[in-house]
Amino acid sequence: MNKIKLSLLSVIAIIFISCNSNSHKYLEINQNNTELPIILRLAKDDKSHLIRIQFSRKIQLINKSLFNKSFVRINYHYNKTVPMGRDLGIGLFEHDCDNLISISTRGEKNILSKSSANYILYTRHFVDSTKSIQQQFKPYIEKMLKLGKDTLHIGTVAEFKQTHKELFESLTKNDSISIRLLDSSTKSGLGERIAVPVKW
Repeated sequence: MNKIKLSLLSVIAIIFISCNSNSHKYLEINQNNTELPIILRLAKDDKSHLIRIQFSRKIQLINKSLFNKSFVRINYHYNKTVPMGRDLGIGLFEHDCDNLISISTRGEKNILSKSSANYILYTRHFVDSTKSIQQQFKPYIEKMLKLGKDTLHIGTVAEFKQTHKELFESLTKNDSISIRLLDSSTKSGLGERIAVPVKW
């Protein structure tokens, strides 16, 4: 009998430890493609070259917990070194029908228990000023200059991946997304940081 009790206690302990080790799984981050256009932006100080390209991504945060979860911002980590003053993070939006509604990257955001929150993020990838890179954008730059605009919407991420595959991979390879949950029980008010690689 003692052996049976000991075996049962061992199984319960293993289950308890396993559950605790997977406790960070209560928040799931899903990513999906969008049909939203890519945004190109010219440099302010030199209109002859492109400085930024913005890709859109749909982000779904699923709260599997019995408790509400909150966070302040979604952080996008760029794999390439970004010059000082050029890391502008992301633009965060909610998608309402055909409209994008800008969401503050500073205010607290809540995800109710057993529910999800959906966002659209726009990256702000810095584009190298080297001639070989800029040459790929020459038709777009010429169009912007002709129209007298400093931004241009050009098509979807899927299309860009086909026509500029190497450049796209260079810009996005090893990028990641992270969320730092809030936790009022800690001294700092911050909870677990959850990070996932960006999958295009």
